[in-house]
Amino acid sequence: MPTTLAFKPLVDLPEWRPIANAPVVSGAGTQLVAGLRNNSDRGAYVFLLASNTGLHAYDVEDDDWFSLASPGLAGTFGAGAGAVMMPSQGPRGTLAGGATTSSVVLSTALPAAVAPNQLANKGNSNGHKIRIIGNSAGGSGKAEERYIVGNTGGTTPTLYLDSPLSFAPAAGDAYEILSGRLYLLGAGTLAAGVWKYYDLATNSFSGNLATASLPATINTDSSFVGLDESYLPFDANPGDGYFGQLTATAATASTITGQAASGDAAVLANEYRNFQIRIVEDTVNPTAVGQRRNITSHTAGASPVYTVSAWTVTPSANAKFVIENNGDRILLWSSASTSTFTYNITANTWDTTTFGVRPAAMGAGCVSCPSFFMRPDAAKQARHSYIFSFRGGNVATLDLFDIAGGANGLWTGAVAYGGSGGVLFTTGCTITPDPYTGNGRFAFINYNGGQRCLKFDVKNRVLSPAFYVRYPQGTAAVGQRMATAMFVDGATKLVFILLQRMGGAEVFEMAVQK
Repeated sequence: MPTTLAFKPLVDLPEWRPIANAPVVSGAGTQLVAGLRNNSDRGAYVFLLASNTGLHAYDVEDDDWFSLASPGLAGTFGAGAGAVMMPSQGPRGTLAGGATTSSVVLSTALPAAVAPNQLANKGNSNGHKIRIIGNSAGGSGKAEERYIVGNTGGTTPTLYLDSPLSFAPAAGDAYEILSGRLYLLGAGTLAAGVWKYYDLATNSFSGNLATASLPATINTDSSFVGLDESYLPFDANPGDGYFGQLTATAATASTITGQAASGDAAVLANEYRNFQIRIVEDTVNPTAVGQRRNITSHTAGASPVYTVSAWTVTPSANAKFVIENNGDRILLWSSASTSTFTYNITANTWDTTTFGVRPAAMGAGCVSCPSFFMRPDAAKQARHSYIFSFRGGNVATLDLFDIAGGANGLWTGAVAYGGSGGVLFTTGCTITPDPYTGNGRFAFINYNGGQRCLKFDVKNRVLSPAFYVRYPQGTAAVGQRMATAMFVDGATKLVFILLQRMGGAEVFEMAVQK
C-alpha cells in the first residue's frame, strides 16, 4: 500500500524522537556524516567519526550502531577534524571476458576481497549500484546502471545484475561501483595518514592519501563540500545530470555542442563552468563513452558550445552526454585560513590554486551549503553553482562562492540575506543540507551547540527558525553533529534530520515536514 503524507502546518508541529545512543559522546572534531542522494540509491548508514581509531555506523532502519575497523588516522584528533561522503566514488576498472547481459566478471581487482554476495547487500538488503560502460574497442558505446543481486567471492568476482543490460559487455569495457567512499580528515600537525577514505563496498580503508598543500596544523574548524556527480535537483535522479540526457549537435577535439531546443538550450554563458561533461552514449565512437571533462567555459544557448580539455577520443557529433558536478573535487575550508583547499580524487592531490581565496579567514562555526538540490528561478538569481558559507568566528557574515564565476570561481564577501544580524556563528555550529524537502532549498543548522535550530533557504537567501530541541546541550565544541536519512516508498519521500546532543551520546531524529 503506497505511503501518503499529509502534514498540516500548525497542527503537526516538528517533534524530535530519541533513537539509539551513539557509542561515544560528541566532542571536538567528531563527525556525523551521510550521503545526500535523493532516492533509494542512498546508503543505509549514517557514519560517526569519533577519533583517530573510532568509526561507527548507524543503521537508519533498524535503529542501532555498530563499530567498524579503526581508520588509523594520524595526528591529534580534535578541532579541525572532518569527514565528507562522496556517494558516486567506489571501485572502478575494467571487465574481463565472459560477461553476459546479466553478469560481468571484474578484471581490475577490488581494493579488498569481498565475501560471496557481499555486494548484494549495502546494509538494507539492497545491492550496490554498478555502472557498466561499453567503451572498449568494439564495445557497445552505451553506459547502463544496474543493481548487484549476487557475487562470487574474492577480488575479481563475477557480479550478477538485477535485470539484463541491453548489450553484452566486452572484455575491456569499464565498470564503476557507485557505492560511496567516506573521506576522513584528522587534526593537529600535518602528517602522513591524516587523510584517508573508507570504501563502503569492500569495507576497507585506503592507504595514506596525499596531504601536501593542506594546513601545516589542522585546527580551529573544518567545513567540507563534496562536488559529487550524483548530487542533483530534488526532482532528478542520480546519473541524470542537471538537464537529463542531452544529445550533442557537434563535437571537436576540445568542445561539444549542446541542443538547439529544450535541455540545455537556455543556459547562460558560463553558467556551468567548472562543472563536468560526462559522455553516456556514443554508438559511433564507442571508446568515447565514459569520458569526463571539466567545463572551462561555454557559450549561451541555444546550441551552447562547451570547451573542455582535449578529449582522449573525440565524441561523435550526436553523442549523448550529461552535465553534472565535477565529481573529482572535494572543497575544504579549514584552520582559520582564507584558502579554498581542493582535493582532486583521481590525481590524489590537494591544492590552493584551483579555486580562489575567501574574502576573509574562516573561523570556528564556519558551515557551508551548496545549491545543487533546488531548481533555479526564471531570472536565475539562484544558481546551482552557488555555495553559501557562513564565515564563523562569532560573526553573522555570509560569504558566497560561485564555482562558475570565473576560471577559479568567484567569492563575494558579506552578501545580504534575510534574517541576518541576530545569529552569530561560532563554536558548536553544525549543518546538513536537505536534498529533497522544500524542493531542495533548505539546509538545517544547529547553531552554537544550543537547543535552537535554523534553516537557510539557498534559493531565496533567507535564514529562519526551524525547530527546537527540548533537551539540554553540553559545552559547545566544533564538529559535525547533523546528518540526514530518507524514507522512500515509490514517489513518496520523507527526509529525517539526525542530531547528536552536544557533549552527549544521545541522538535524536525528526521528520522534516516542509
